[in-house]
Amino acid sequence: MSALRVFFIVLLLTGSLLGCHGGDGAAATAARDALMHTDKAFSAATLQQGFAAAFKRYATDDALLLPENSMALRGEALIEQSLQGMPAGTRLSWTPQAAAVAASSDMGYTWGIYELTGTNAAGQATLAYGKYLAVWQKPSGKWRLAVMMINQSPGPASG
Repeated sequence: MSALRVFFIVLLLTGSLLGCHGGDGAAATAARDALMHTDKAFSAATLQQGFAAAFKRYATDDALLLPENSMALRGEALIEQSLQGMPAGTRLSWTPQAAAVAASSDMGYTWGIYELTGTNAAGQATLAYGKYLAVWQKPSGKWRLAVMMINQSPGPASG
């Protein structure tokens, strides 16, 4: 599946989710809060364990990662292999800005801002900022990451 096709699928899912669980009812609020909590826990696990280990813990087996300027990566093994190639000392953290959950409460998305720090081949410190969109599924009562798309911003992103 081409990255462009996947992008349009994510866009359609996102658009259809915007109309779902957008109400102010207690159930809708609880569902969004639970998804935001999961995304924040995923970010915390990334800082503690590294992105590869956290991704394995939070993502579905057939998850799709859409990194900027790179081919789409599908499946736990391929994603883990790619992420393990990150230089030692690389730190990725993010802050979710919003969430929406389908009326069925089994699919949702979060989006937010990220910060990536590390060192380049010359040993100089690097810092990158960006935005992300994550599509989540809840197949058995637990939120699992299905798709994550990231893109870099020229400076600190804001919600």
